[in-house]
Amino acid sequence: MNRLFRGIKAAVLWNYERGSWQYDVLCCLILAFIFLIPSSWFDERPVTRRQAAARLGNIGNPEFISMAELGQFPPTTTLQAALEQVGTARLRRPVRVQHFEHVNDVSGRQIAGYHVWFE
Repeated sequence: MNRLFRGIKAAVLWNYERGSWQYDVLCCLILAFIFLIPSSWFDERPVTRRQAAARLGNIGNPEFISMAELGQFPPTTTLQAALEQVGTARLRRPVRVQHFEHVNDVSGRQIAGYHVWFE
């Protein structure tokens, strides 16, 4: 039993010399963990827009609001308030922003507008 605890302690503290079979086994276990464990266990896969919209309860397509449409508001207006005002004018009903994502221009350097999901 004492020998088992010494082995566990040596593995946790990494007391094995480089090139020993124990060192190689620990390296193989680490690599197996990295490559064989499904990423869904860590929930780090990017969520698609459709999945995000479904999670928010709005399965429909987002509205695209360009920066030109937002440029008509004073700079003190918050982005969400400006998006809601444009959405209200466009849909002709009061709306609230559920979720929005920026959309880059072709060069990818500037924001061209926003995809907005409204309630």
